[in-house]
Amino acid sequence: MRIQLYAALLAALLVLSLFGQTATAAPQIITAEGVAIMGESDMPKDVRAAARREAMRAATEQAGVYVESYTETQDFTLTKDEVRMIAGSILHIIKEEAIPEVIEGTWQYRVRLTCEVDTSEVDIAALAEKKAEIARLQKERDTLEAQNNALRIRDEQRKRAAEAARGTRLEDSLPYTAIFDETLRLIRSGQAKEATLEVTRLIGDPRVTGDALAYAYCLRGIAYYELGEDKTAIQNLRSADEISRSSALYPLWRGDQYYALICERQKRWKDAAKFFRLAWEASDKTDTQLKEQLERAEDRVGKKRGGIGAFLGGIVNGVLSVAGALVGIG
Repeated sequence: MRIQLYAALLAALLVLSLFGQTATAAPQIITAEGVAIMGESDMPKDVRAAARREAMRAATEQAGVYVESYTETQDFTLTKDEVRMIAGSILHIIKEEAIPEVIEGTWQYRVRLTCEVDTSEVDIAALAEKKAEIARLQKERDTLEAQNNALRIRDEQRKRAAEAARGTRLEDSLPYTAIFDETLRLIRSGQAKEATLEVTRLIGDPRVTGDALAYAYCLRGIAYYELGEDKTAIQNLRSADEISRSSALYPLWRGDQYYALICERQKRWKDAAKFFRLAWEASDKTDTQLKEQLERAEDRVGKKRGGIGAFLGGIVNGVLSVAGALVGIG
């Protein structure tokens, strides 16, 4: 806010410095024109206003030539912006003409301005004094701006240091929770591809380590399972295992659950039962779906064993029966 006030004050001081009592140059009369073409959807008043703006620009440029020439004769140098500001302040319109025309079938407005430029209104002594004041205010403004920038940089450095001190623990980083929750929501809503992109934000962040990184890999493995990409799913689940297999914060046992589901899909029933059992023992034993999956897998393995046993038992009994018959015959 202070910097904005300084800027406004600078402009005000420069304008106020123009109006003194020095009268060493006669007023000059200048003429300037501006033209604007009317489009199909343009209103005449808008086209006229555009032509007037162009005429004023041209008149101000001409006035600036007189201002610059006059101040040079007084051994006083102005910047281009100062010349433009002074020229606009001492430019007086004494006649204005707005002429509608049709040129080669096109309507246009031509605005002609007749203006007076009175450089006697420029008080060089006052201007020099005000320029010195402006320079002082500009220096003060620059100093204040530098201080503000330094404070902003220090504040950013403190924030980064605080983030580094907190580390990457889930309980200290709410964005982790938000990303994990959004990943799970996407998986459950059938948007597994989007889920892989969401959780990869964490996997690609070097600040994410430990259990949080393991869980991110686990979730990405689950998403790839839902996409039917078993090989990629296993790679991610293994990456999670290499970091951590248990956590007080994250359900990393979900990795074993999805190992089991992949084994089921590949009809490796014994391996499926083993991984479901590992997941169940590591969980809090409240997931009814996991319990049903475990029971189903172990039941399938049991039936398979029973079927083989019955088959082998039948063969043995048959052999024994044949042997008994032969003994009886003998």
